[in-house]
Amino acid sequence: MKKYLLLMFFFVPLYFIAQEKISGEIDLKELQISTAPSVILLGISPSELETPKSKKAIVFNIINSFKKNEGIPENYAFEVTPFWLLPFKNMTALKFAGIGKGDKQNIFSEVKKASLSLGFVRDLSLGADDEMKNPAFAFSARGTLIKIRTKKNKEDIIAQNKKVIKLLDKILEDVKNSEEYKKERTRILDSCMKNNIELDSCEKILENRLNAFIKKNKYITQSDGHYYRNLLEAPPLLSLDFAGGYSTFFSDNKFSNNHFGKLGFWITLNTGFDFTKKELPDVTKSLNFYGIVRYLEDGTNMDDYQMFVKSKSFDFGGKAEFVYNRFSVSCEYIYRVNDLEKTFRASGLLAYKVSDKIYINASFGKNYGDRDNLISFLGLNWGLDSEKKSVFVKK
Repeated sequence: MKKYLLLMFFFVPLYFIAQEKISGEIDLKELQISTAPSVILLGISPSELETPKSKKAIVFNIINSFKKNEGIPENYAFEVTPFWLLPFKNMTALKFAGIGKGDKQNIFSEVKKASLSLGFVRDLSLGADDEMKNPAFAFSARGTLIKIRTKKNKEDIIAQNKKVIKLLDKILEDVKNSEEYKKERTRILDSCMKNNIELDSCEKILENRLNAFIKKNKYITQSDGHYYRNLLEAPPLLSLDFAGGYSTFFSDNKFSNNHFGKLGFWITLNTGFDFTKKELPDVTKSLNFYGIVRYLEDGTNMDDYQMFVKSKSFDFGGKAEFVYNRFSVSCEYIYRVNDLEKTFRASGLLAYKVSDKIYINASFGKNYGDRDNLISFLGLNWGLDSEKKSVFVKK
């Protein structure tokens, strides 16, 4: 006998039951919608230390710069994650958490959620004296190569999974003994036989008719569901993310003036601590730390003769981030060594989650170099989904 618990990623409940299968909802919140790496490569990102945190199929980034006194934003990007576009019928909650047979972690389970992005800047700044329009494009890819959960987090997920299965046993028993269920089942089966409806079609009718019945009998509390959600989304013991991309720009807004922009590859390390209490699962609290190592070839620099020159850089840095419910505050520092100079970027970032689909962030600080080096960005990240996603708890 198998019982299934449907874990939906959104707040619209859907419950159904058919014969020996039972389903109920636990929602998983969108913790953050990250900025696409193509935006980072173009140098217009509020933060340069980002990890793939979103569960959205498509993410749009709109970024405006205060220092240019722009009205309508001129910087855009979108990111597509094929994993969230495709159905995954056999995805269990434990598989989603990277826990396989024998309760062993699959540290490479996040690789399949890699994403592709495209960024556009209407006018790429090439220096304080640059008065030409220089539209630029960037292509990039990123994903999580390795994700290792803490021992306690893994044990808590397994324990909560067993608890949910016990709740499913109770649901199945209560529903089977319900007079309302028995009457409805008999009525639907009689109707199917009378109208010569096939068994599979009859089961689907039963599922749909009993949806309202299960919905009004909430066997799984919000507390249990939210606690499970927090366990699945807790900061890792260690994760290693990879990203890479290429950009090009058109000097003086002419197609014939196409130039090499930037080529970069980087690795981001992430660890953190989850302070969310089981008694208050809706009050999210966490402290995250990030580190970055990046190789960058930059063709947007100009020499004294106004000729473009290519430089090679190595970046090293870190970021600390505190998340409390819908707000997050962070600061980052990145040190750059290249052929031309040694410089750094330092900034503070404030972010607010308006909803599971909209995320606003703003940053202020010092950018690389000694000229035109003010960081002042306001960003809007907007996530879209192809459909409601489901994973299962299965016995």
